[in-house]
Amino acid sequence: MDLLIRDVTVYTVNDKDEILTHASIAVENGKIKKIYREGEPITEEAKEILEGAGKAVFPGFVNTHIHIFQSLLKGLGADHRLIEWLNLSALPYGERIGSDLQYEAARLASMEALQSGCTTLSEFFYTTQSEELAHAVIQGMQDIGIRSVFIRTFQDTGLEYGMPKCFLEDAATAMKKVDALVKQYQGKSDMLQIWTGPDVTWSTTKEGYQTMLEYCNSEKVNYSMHIQETEVDNEMTNRYYGKNVVDLLEEIGFLTDRFLAVHCVNLTDHEIDLFAQHGVSISHNPMANMYLGSGYAPTVKCLQKGVRVTLGTDGAASNNTTNMLETLKMACVTQKANYRDAAILTAPQILRAATIEGAKAIKMDHLIGSVEEGKKADLIVFNPHQLTSFPCHDPLASLVYSSTIQNIETTIVNGRIVYHQGKFSSLNSLDGFYHSVEKKLDRLKREI
Repeated sequence: MDLLIRDVTVYTVNDKDEILTHASIAVENGKIKKIYREGEPITEEAKEILEGAGKAVFPGFVNTHIHIFQSLLKGLGADHRLIEWLNLSALPYGERIGSDLQYEAARLASMEALQSGCTTLSEFFYTTQSEELAHAVIQGMQDIGIRSVFIRTFQDTGLEYGMPKCFLEDAATAMKKVDALVKQYQGKSDMLQIWTGPDVTWSTTKEGYQTMLEYCNSEKVNYSMHIQETEVDNEMTNRYYGKNVVDLLEEIGFLTDRFLAVHCVNLTDHEIDLFAQHGVSISHNPMANMYLGSGYAPTVKCLQKGVRVTLGTDGAASNNTTNMLETLKMACVTQKANYRDAAILTAPQILRAATIEGAKAIKMDHLIGSVEEGKKADLIVFNPHQLTSFPCHDPLASLVYSSTIQNIETTIVNGRIVYHQGKFSSLNSLDGFYHSVEKKLDRLKREI
């Protein structure tokens, strides 16, 4: 075997949520070849061994929403509401960013993600003014070794809300560009999927939705979209189409199980019912929703109605990190506070949202999201021996409520150790990386 993780507690997140103590995991050719249960003799040699006594293994986290280029914009536009924040940070920088910085942003975001236990990123890409930018982001993620979904979005309106003109294109043109990415990348490796989607309600026309949907139905392409993040979503659709955005989308057949809806802070009970009826999944981004003052998403109601809830960090300009551990904790404790009920949402539920439910939402649960024989070895080794989590009476509770990136000792993607004890297999020097990025950012700042 290529790798053996020996004598660990394994949180499988399988259908039975089994927890295996003193187990060992054998990895070969990128997959979990065998899980040795306590007392079962290990019969094969391993090229590499990770000793796991006192540690726990979890499935790698699936981040279902991020804007990679925003990793370069931490702290910009702080303490402003969504539209103001966009016009102070994401949009002016987004329209000027070149492929060299997109590549560096992808490496930065991927390393941040791996360091916090995330093994799959769903990149929601909207800086579409040049096709070379998309390839730069994909290359950056691949070079660091993270599994990814690349969601190439489009905007066909929105000047009145500050959307840069260089981002605008008609949906038919956008779908041709999406199709070019699909033909180049889709199916070549299970490390990358290509999706599409409208960016936001206030930058999409009804005709744009319909054109995109026709392409996605024809080519079996999945899609995602920001929706009901703030009241602006409904304001725009009511002004032009006389109805709320979710009702508009339901009318044209947009609500399907291939739709990953992002934010959903302002979902009504009626809209939650529609999402449940049509199998729509939600990407809950609690840190960004709180940072921008958008509010609490009704995730408990969604779960109670049978809507799949997954977790995302959002872009680091609206979260200020790509730290999935923070997202796990905030997703759970904000709902406890909102309902004044400590049992309303639990650590096991949050772990499932961050792993197998995320894998289901991106249509990869046959490969990732749980620790099971035959699945891809996307795993994290959790070491509780850090001051914040010691003593550790319950590794899962510690993971969700008292962990930092220092607890993530090892991150494994596709059977390969990509992060171990503070070092990345793909990078020789973080200091050199910091220096290079700062020089390129200084040039960009002078243009703003």
